[in-house]
Amino acid sequence: MTKTKRKLTEIARQMMSGVVQVHVEGFIEEDIQSVLNPSIKIPGNWSGSGFFVKYKDLEGYMVTNAHVARNAVKVEISSMLTSEERFEAEVIGLVKQLEPDVALIKLTDEELIRFKKIAIQPIEYLELSEGISPSRGEAIKAIGYPLGMIEPNITGGEITNFISGSEFTTERFVTNAAINPGNSGGPSINEDGKVVGLNTAVMIDAENIGFITPAGFVKIIIENLLLLNEPHFADIGGKLQKNAENFNPFLKQSQAKGVIVSKVLKDGFLAAAKIQPRDVILSINKVAFDRHGIVIGKEGLYRHKNIYDVMKLVPIGESTNITYLRNGKIHHTKAPAMRNPKKGIISNPILNERKYLEVFGMVIQPLSIEIIQAIQEVDSYAQIELLKTIDEDNPKLVVTHIYQGTQADEMEWPLGEMIIKANDQEVHTLEELQKAIKKCKSDSILLECRNGIIGYFQIDEAPKSNLDEFS
Repeated sequence: MTKTKRKLTEIARQMMSGVVQVHVEGFIEEDIQSVLNPSIKIPGNWSGSGFFVKYKDLEGYMVTNAHVARNAVKVEISSMLTSEERFEAEVIGLVKQLEPDVALIKLTDEELIRFKKIAIQPIEYLELSEGISPSRGEAIKAIGYPLGMIEPNITGGEITNFISGSEFTTERFVTNAAINPGNSGGPSINEDGKVVGLNTAVMIDAENIGFITPAGFVKIIIENLLLLNEPHFADIGGKLQKNAENFNPFLKQSQAKGVIVSKVLKDGFLAAAKIQPRDVILSINKVAFDRHGIVIGKEGLYRHKNIYDVMKLVPIGESTNITYLRNGKIHHTKAPAMRNPKKGIISNPILNERKYLEVFGMVIQPLSIEIIQAIQEVDSYAQIELLKTIDEDNPKLVVTHIYQGTQADEMEWPLGEMIIKANDQEVHTLEELQKAIKKCKSDSILLECRNGIIGYFQIDEAPKSNLDEFS
C-alpha cells in the first residue's frame, strides 16, 4: 500500500507541471438583471485550473471546466514552469450547458512561442485515460489551484462512487479527494499516469465529496471542438419509462427486462431506427439493460451505469445496433447515433449570444431555460406559464423587462408575456417581429400575447436591438 501511494505521489509531482492556473475577466452570468435585460452586464474576475492535454500532435491546447471559461472576455494562464508570467489564451469552444462541464482553450501562437522560451523545461502534456472506467476504491490524485493559490495543490483520495447520467445530465465520478473552488478544471490522475477525469465541483455542506467529469466525455468534447462543431452527445431521441412485471401480459413479455419507449421524437435516433412507442429496448450495441435501464452484466456489477450513459459515449454518426421487443417478439435494428432534435425553447447561458429587441419600452428576447429560471425571482405564476411551452417545437418571444414611464408600462404589460402575433400575423423570432414593425404601413401596431392580452403601440422610433451582431 505504501509503495503504491509513493508511486502515485511521484507521478503526480511529474504531471503537476502540466497543470495551469486560468485567470479570467468576463461577465457574471448568474446576475438576474443581465438575464432579463442583456444590455446590462456585470463585470467580474475569477480563476480556475486547467491542464495541457495530449492529443495527436497539437501544441498549446488545454482543457478546463466550461464554467471557468464561459462568458469570458479575456483569458490568461500561468504555470509553475514560467514563474508568475501570464500568457494570453483563446477559447476554442465549450459546452454551454455545462453537461459535461468541459472547455478547450489554447495559447495563441505568439504566446506559445514565448511560453516555450521562458519555461524551465518542456511542457508536460497529460494523457486522457481511455477504455475501462476506474473502479470504486481506486486511488487518485487531484491537482489544481484551489482558492487562488499561486502554486499547484495536490490532494489524494479514491474514486468512492459513481453518479449515473440522465436524459439531461452526464455521468460523474465521486471522489473523497479535496476539491475546492479554484480546483475546477484541473486533472484527477491515476497510478498509470493518465487523467481519469476533470475536477468539476464540490458538494456544498458535505465533507469529502467531490465530482469528476470522466475522461471519455472530455475526449469526445475535444474531438467535436477541434472540428469547430458545437459539442453534442448522441441521445435517445425520445422518452423512456421503467418496465415492470405488471406489464408482462400487455407487452407480451415473459419477464420485465429493458425499458419502455413512451415517446419518440420526430427526427431523433429512435425515429431513425423505426422504434415505436411501447416498444421495449433490451440492448444497445449488445449492452443489455434491466427494467430500470441499468446495465446488466460485468460492466454494471459494481456501478449503476444506465442506458443514457451508454448512448452518450457512442460517437455521433456511428451505426448503432438496438435489440427491442414488440408484441412479444424480439427484433433487431440499427440507426446512426445522433443528438436529440432541437426544441424551440433552448438553453442560452452565454451572455454575448443573447439576442434582444428593445421597443415600446420593453425588452423582448427568445425564450430560454435561463429566462424561465430568472422569472421565478419576479413572478412564479409567469414561470409556470413559461414552463408549459418547454417541449414545443417553435421558438417563443417573451417580454423580460419593462422600462418605467413607457408605452408598455402605461399598458401594464407584466414580465413573462409571450408575444405570438404582430398585426394578426404569427411571429416566432425577433427577426420576424422586427420585420413586422418595419413593414407596418400605419404609425401603430397591434401585438397579441399567448394568453390573449393585446397591446396597441405607437411606432415613434425604430426598435433597438443587437441582432446585427449575429448577422
